Amino acid sequence: MERKRKKVERVAKEDKWSSYFAKIKGVCPWSYRAYMADTILFVDYAETDFNTWRLFLKYTNFEATVFKCPEKTPDWLNSKCDELNALQSDYEWLWSHPDEDSGDGHSTHIPVLIQQNREQLEMLREKLGYEDETEID
Repeated sequence: MERKRKKVERVAKEDKWSSYFAKIKGVCPWSYRAYMADTILFVDYAETDFNTWRLFLKYTNFEATVFKCPEKTPDWLNSKCDELNALQSDYEWLWSHPDEDSGDGHSTHIPVLIQQNREQLEMLREKLGYEDETEID
């Protein structure tokens, strides 16, 4: 019975992620494909050494790492993203928090930090004609 309950919990978690990546296809069309191809690594945050993960990701086929940070606030996530973006020019760091949903359904169901290869992300954005609205000319 315990094994069956764990399988049901795992399927429910996977369904939430599948739903999330399907919802954001309009703003991040490659993420759903990456999720379905199992090239997004999910890691439980534990005061992690992000430099170690940066080096690890470089030598794998993963396209992104999602650090699950269930106890972290939007302010903490934002601050950590700024810090990591300043330290790691080869990766772009993003964050999402369920309390910061602007009504478009694009927030994750738990607080997360997201690490992606900056060069690959910029190439994909260029192909799509994506422009960052926060950039100033």
